[in-house]
Amino acid sequence: MRTRVLASTIGVALAIAGVTIPAAHGAPPNAALASRIATPGPDIIGHFEAAGMRSVRPHVLTPAELAQVEQTLARLPALHRRALDTHLRHLGFVDGVPGQGTALTSKVGDTTQFDITVRASALRESLDEFLTTKERRLFEADGTGQSVSFETDGADALTYLLLHEATHVLDMSRQLTDKPGNAFGSSVWQAGKDNGVTLAPHLAASPVAASRFRGAGPIPASRARATYDALADSPFVSLYASASPAEDLAELMAWHVVSGRLGHKIRLTVRAADGALLGRYEPMQFPGVRARLPLLEKLLDAAQADGS
Repeated sequence: MRTRVLASTIGVALAIAGVTIPAAHGAPPNAALASRIATPGPDIIGHFEAAGMRSVRPHVLTPAELAQVEQTLARLPALHRRALDTHLRHLGFVDGVPGQGTALTSKVGDTTQFDITVRASALRESLDEFLTTKERRLFEADGTGQSVSFETDGADALTYLLLHEATHVLDMSRQLTDKPGNAFGSSVWQAGKDNGVTLAPHLAASPVAASRFRGAGPIPASRARATYDALADSPFVSLYASASPAEDLAELMAWHVVSGRLGHKIRLTVRAADGALLGRYEPMQFPGVRARLPLLEKLLDAAQADGS
């Protein structure tokens, strides 16, 4: 998630335009990034308070949690470690975040430095639990008892969250979506009113666009299969990806690395009240999603080839 004061568009024009990714500098990436882990200060807590979260407080990592975070940072792809090595000021954790709030990437003044702040309880969550909790909030009970759940083959929430937020840092620091017509957003996002960005008409009319992530109301539980059937015909890896170009790229990159590079299959199921399977989806296998992966691979492979 990005702070509201930042631009709401994102893309991968970096790969298309041939922009060079800066090499890592200083200490090895894992050591350099570990030094950025810090207890959030009043300025960070202020971001949450401004959003109405009055009970948020800094979380001091235990030795075991610190080791977990360091190991996760070291496991990130070279592309993400380089972006964080150059642009991350602090990585911190907080307690008391209500609801589905999970992580925040915020810009440090007028600089190209960023802070990433993560809900501390996510350190103890599997990716199954994290995604299922988030997704179920999109639906409302309608008497059918239908429900949605994720299966992620043992993946952890922290890896996904740091991938997602590090992708925001990468793109915000390079203002990639200020470049119109980038290939990643082609036929998906288009210019809207007041210099904004909106979904292409065929997607704006889809059930994919009718979720709380786009300001709509809750979806009746019985409409889950119709919603995910529409998602399977879209370029989005998740309903959250439809929220904005920024979330579109961050979601696809995080899912791709977790699935394609770390080997965890991500499946979504819809079940009846008695547990009977009504539908099973593998978003990373959706045709529209797979068509966008070469752009991500170009970015990831270029950074790896440079020898991070």
